[in-house]
Amino acid sequence: MFEDYQRWQRELERQPVEFLPRRLDGLVEEATARLAAEIGARPDDLVPVTNATSGKNVVARSLPLGPADEVLLTDHEYGAVDLLWQHVCAHTGATLVRAAVDAGPDLVDTMWRSVTPRTRVLSVSHLTSATALRFPVEEICRRARAQGVLVAVDGAHAPGQIDLELEGLQADFYAGSCHKW
Repeated sequence: MFEDYQRWQRELERQPVEFLPRRLDGLVEEATARLAAEIGARPDDLVPVTNATSGKNVVARSLPLGPADEVLLTDHEYGAVDLLWQHVCAHTGATLVRAAVDAGPDLVDTMWRSVTPRTRVLSVSHLTSATALRFPVEEICRRARAQGVLVAVDGAHAPGQIDLELEGLQADFYAGSCHKW
C-alpha cells in the first residue's frame, strides 16, 4: 500500500506537466468509478476529498442555516466534527443540540426525542471513533427523510470495515475515509 503511494508520488514528481494536466482527471475518474462500485454509489455522486472531516466541513459550511434552525448531534461524535458544528452554529446563529444516547435497541428513539420542528440537520457517525458503536443510519435516514431533516453521516471508519450500500442508505451527505482500513 505505501509502496503504491510512493510509486504515484514518484511518477507525479518525475513528470508533473504530463501527470497533472493530462492524466490526473482520468485517474480520478477511474478511482471514483472503482470506489463507487465498492460502496454501492453512483460515480457522479462522489466527490474526492482529503478525508471525512474535510468532507463534513464542505457540507456544514455550505448549508443555509440561520437562527431558526437546529443542528442535532449525539454525544458520540468525533471531536473535530463536534467543533465544526459549534463553529457553524456560532457563525449562522443556528442552535446546536446534543442528544445523549446509549447503545441499545432504544438508541434511535432516544435520539429522536431531541428532534423538533426546528431541526434542519442531523449529524451522526456510522461507526463511532471512540467506541466503534455502529449507529443504525438506515433507520435514522428513513425517519429524517420523512420529517424533512437532512442527514450528514460521518463515515470515516465505515469504508472497508462494513459493507456499504450508499445508494440505498439515502443519506443526504456521507463523508468517508478510504485510508483507515
